[in-house]
Amino acid sequence: MLWFKTLIGIFFQAIFLGLFIYLPAWTLYWSDALIWAAVFYSINSVACIYLLLTNPESIEARLNLPSPDQPKQDKLATIVLFSAMAVSLIACPLDVFHFQITPVFTGYLKISGLVVFALGLLLIIASMATNEFAESTVNIQEDRGQEVVDEGLYGIVRHPMYTGFFLFFVGTSLWLGTILSLAICIASMTFGLVLRIRVEEKTLLEGLEGYKEYTEKVRFRLIPFLL
Repeated sequence: MLWFKTLIGIFFQAIFLGLFIYLPAWTLYWSDALIWAAVFYSINSVACIYLLLTNPESIEARLNLPSPDQPKQDKLATIVLFSAMAVSLIACPLDVFHFQITPVFTGYLKISGLVVFALGLLLIIASMATNEFAESTVNIQEDRGQEVVDEGLYGIVRHPMYTGFFLFFVGTSLWLGTILSLAICIASMTFGLVLRIRVEEKTLLEGLEGYKEYTEKVRFRLIPFLL
């Protein structure tokens, strides 16, 4: 059942994200978007099959419904973050096909966007593989014996999954978008991630044993030696 839900979920996730790109563009004849969707679906499918074979708990955590104990602040932060993601995607086709305020990226800079996008997706998946408690909402999972994870990517930054999200959307803007859409992406994702991280860390500091010591050990939240 977990395999079925996961593979079906990947398919519909790709379609859902694609709608935020294709609907504002109002055309299916956008080869760059098709390549973006193909890369997303391919990497996500292979990675999730690997996780299903090696660490199914990490998949189950992402499929869990929001906890009734989810703090109200986190509900708001989650809505803001998801809105930032939607804005980041929609901004690309709006400026490329309609507003045309700023030029599209070309050459090596554009190609680098596809690389950054893929790297971000891989970071998200690697974070899931390392941290089986990485649910989509913030709550202390006492029923699952949640503990601090400080291995792998979590030994470098405290929120590697959010680093992956940031790279995912910035790379998408470089590959599909314009200077304006990239600026909108950076601004909206920074705001959404900062708000979510503040709420998440407040909850973890108050309720998860050892998290305070972890923050003293791993000082950077998103980018090593910078942020």
